Amino acid sequence: YTRRRDYLSELDLEQKRQRQKHSKTDDNKQPFPTPDIPPQDIFRDGSKYSSWDENGFPMKDANGKELSKAATKKLKKIYDAHCKRHDKWKEQKKNNDDDSKSTNGD
Repeated sequence: YTRRRDYLSELDLEQKRQRQKHSKTDDNKQPFPTPDIPPQDIFRDGSKYSSWDENGFPMKDANGKELSKAATKKLKKIYDAHCKRHDKWKEQKKNNDDDSKSTNGD
């Protein structure tokens, strides 16, 4: 009885691993844009979205349907993270430009 139970639990674990493996495929991942792209432009893809707000955040999908609450939450998370990365990139670029001006000005 215990051998059978151990065998079944191993099968369950293997099936669970397979499901997790398939859920982590590249098809489910949305590529993270490079930091030099302004946040208002990261979702400007006409094949995925048809309407955006003033900040470039998508409001409707390509078919003209309102985005679901879950999709909006997911995109908001990506948008906020990209805003932080973009601001950090701008700050680094500004610092690099200031450094190059001070070394060239000597």
